[in-house]
Amino acid sequence: MKKKTSIYVHIPFCLSKCVYCDFASFANIEHLMAPYMGALLAEIGHAHASAVNTVFIGGGTPSHLPVESMERIMTALKGKFSIEPDAEMSIEVDPRSAVPETLKKYLEMGFNRLSIGVQSFDDGMLQKLGRAHGSRDVLDAVEDARKAGFKNVSIDIIYGIPGQTLELFMSDLATAVSLSPDHLSVYQLTLEEDTPLWDMVEQGKAEMPDDDLQLSMYEYAIGYLKAQGYNHYEVSNFAKPGRECVHNLAYWMGDEFLGLGSGAHSYSGFVRYANPDDPEDYIREISIGGTAGVEIHANNDDKIMDYLLMRLRLVGKSLEYKTVNQKFRIDFADKYENIIQRLERKGLIRASATELTLTSKGLLFLDDVLLEFEELL
Repeated sequence: MKKKTSIYVHIPFCLSKCVYCDFASFANIEHLMAPYMGALLAEIGHAHASAVNTVFIGGGTPSHLPVESMERIMTALKGKFSIEPDAEMSIEVDPRSAVPETLKKYLEMGFNRLSIGVQSFDDGMLQKLGRAHGSRDVLDAVEDARKAGFKNVSIDIIYGIPGQTLELFMSDLATAVSLSPDHLSVYQLTLEEDTPLWDMVEQGKAEMPDDDLQLSMYEYAIGYLKAQGYNHYEVSNFAKPGRECVHNLAYWMGDEFLGLGSGAHSYSGFVRYANPDDPEDYIREISIGGTAGVEIHANNDDKIMDYLLMRLRLVGKSLEYKTVNQKFRIDFADKYENIIQRLERKGLIRASATELTLTSKGLLFLDDVLLEFEELL
């Protein structure tokens, strides 16, 4: 990768697995930490050196990894890549592990942005999600982060939890804003197959809020956070001016990025590469050849969908047909004319002769928008 790129490092270890999670994360595999570290450092060593303007350590729960291991990762990254002096350096943490000593060490390693997995400030909702922390842990984590010296703190909130009312969600947002985070991610809970929550819903032990309630929650979040000074810049993300997540913007704008670790993806020249989700498979592949990424073969239509999946997430930035035409050598308006008209009738987009923009309803039901485009594949 010749241009400045973004680096994502995946840490698959979790203290416990949340009932809704289908990410490449695993509990009770601490015995793999040492071999995983060896594989990850080897993959870093085999990567092509480049200039880097963002680093994001995600998971899983990166803060579940011993601090000494994180120091080794950061040392390896700094030794291999030319990381810009003002690079955005993010790490995800669980509220319980965001203790003062660890946070200070993260700052010393070069991290300047902290993402705290809050999800809710209601202990009942946290229990339903299978989270091991409580609301008090979250308040302490944010306070400790500020005291440690983090000037860029992001927190995650989830809505659409079984049993959650609009009033409970409004309370969550009010508490979140009272902590004055620089960035807020407000995610709609998605019911995924092969998760405990899916089984609970199938068995009638839990019921997801209906679409109207979830739309009300989303629209409330947009209006409330805007009034509190947060810019809604992506489907699920809000930021104080200048605090947008630069790393994630690289994904959404279709820029190149390098993924390291199990389950990580890389993107270069409109080609996506994926590492094995299973840590043991990843460790084995690295031991054989030093790399684990496999090219995800895609035809031009698949590449267009991959681009739309990312690009349509941006709020307030219309999708210009000429940009897509130049990237993929198509006539977008002609190819998708019927779909554009259908989406406009449904109130999911606003379209002109040269561009389209998602409505607030379209942002909430982005998956439905994308399914319409996939009909032509």
